[in-house]
Amino acid sequence: MPAREPPGREGVRLAQMLAPLSMVTDLARAHPPEEAMRACLVATGLAELLGLSPADRGDVYYTALLRFIGCTATSTLYADAYRGDDVAVRRLGDLIDARDPGEVLSFLWALSGTGPGRVVALLGMARQAGGAVREGVRADCEVAVRLASRLGFGAEMQRGLAQLFERWDGRGGPAAPARVTAVAYTAVMFDGVAGREGALAALRRWRGRILDPAVVEVFLGAAGDLLDRAHAPDPLQAVLAAEPAWPVFASPARQEAVATVFADLADLKSTYLHGHSSGVADLAHRAAGLLGTPGPAAAAVRLAGLLHDLGRVTVPTGVWNRPGPLSSAEWEQVRLHPYHSERILARVEALADVAAIAGRHHERIDGSGYHRGLTAPGLDLPARVLAAADTFHALTEPRPHRPALSRPEAARQLEALAAAGTLDAGACSAVAQAAGERTTGRAPQPAGLSQREIEVLRLLARGHTERAIAAALHVSASTVHTHVLHIYEKAGVSTRAAAALFAMESGLLAGA
Repeated sequence: MPAREPPGREGVRLAQMLAPLSMVTDLARAHPPEEAMRACLVATGLAELLGLSPADRGDVYYTALLRFIGCTATSTLYADAYRGDDVAVRRLGDLIDARDPGEVLSFLWALSGTGPGRVVALLGMARQAGGAVREGVRADCEVAVRLASRLGFGAEMQRGLAQLFERWDGRGGPAAPARVTAVAYTAVMFDGVAGREGALAALRRWRGRILDPAVVEVFLGAAGDLLDRAHAPDPLQAVLAAEPAWPVFASPARQEAVATVFADLADLKSTYLHGHSSGVADLAHRAAGLLGTPGPAAAAVRLAGLLHDLGRVTVPTGVWNRPGPLSSAEWEQVRLHPYHSERILARVEALADVAAIAGRHHERIDGSGYHRGLTAPGLDLPARVLAAADTFHALTEPRPHRPALSRPEAARQLEALAAAGTLDAGACSAVAQAAGERTTGRAPQPAGLSQREIEVLRLLARGHTERAIAAALHVSASTVHTHVLHIYEKAGVSTRAAAALFAMESGLLAGA
């Protein structure tokens, strides 16, 4: 459980932030919005029936909300293995038993597309599936544990997140939060796609295989009442009312930690995006200060910078990683990602002003932006600053269709956009000035990494293979492999995704 404050404390409840933000993980898996909240309601009720202590019920409550917080860690891996669509992989994969050959074959067939090349595609995916799933499970859990630690959650809940994909018929026994939330999610997911009878059938089918049979039996004994909880008219208010014991409150520092965690969650979507949101937030905040923005308003700009790209998780990673032109349907998905960001943030009462800023980060003062096509009268200074900061920072990052630009060249392009009437001239000037204020001194080496190991880590986080890193650094592949092993050991990670997250947390990707 996270640290609690005494009853009567005023402020923002942690659940008021985490419950709405859990929709990020729903959308990343193409599941219905609010599924995590509905699963939380079921899991909390089930924990009560099991007679768990208040502390254990609290761990179940937050584990349910954050169960898939590491899901974007596998985005590039699954996109590479499954025809670019990591979102479909999660949508379909959550509903199968990965040890049932028939269900796995149906899963791969559904992902293989149409046309004469379908069988070839299926065979190609089948060859990669085993390795991708094993690496994906490790990465998902490792990143989830790391993010939960940053949110202040304790060892028991972290253990539950580390065991999310443990099976009841496998080795070892999953922790209580993992066992209870697995049953709750199974019930809610299948209730959504196959109705109540389909949910009960899935629970019986997976009982003793994926799911703890004792927990399933308790659920089946009260299935009607528990599934009624899942259909609460307003899941958010029901989740807030269901929090065990007295509420957990979030200080301003903890609210910032929540925003940074979800920023990193969004940026893990693609190797091209690692560190983007934190970089934009820093740049926008400094630029807002240079323009004389008052403290609270500047803080809102910073939070909007951290959270502006939450909606990216709805778009398959294969789209973000495509070097060539997008189809009209893909472009429409891209155009809607600010809408999804705003939609999620608008559910967090404390972030109402942040939602409005974040939802307009791709709007342009000449009306050429998206998703609303707003013009100058509809864009206040915070929105203009965020748009300029997002543009500048993106220009300094590598993209599938171009290399990263230097800061001077990015500043020239930003100036050209201002001259053309696309971006606000004052905001662009402040952003360019803020970018020039970045320190050029070498920061302390995190985790005792050598400078060469940092160079390797930066390339690793950007998705380069060990062979490609060796070519870029003019060393042997075996030398790079040794560096990678040392990086993993020093950073305390075991997967590429967790190493990328470590690089983002340590600020190693800015300008890299």
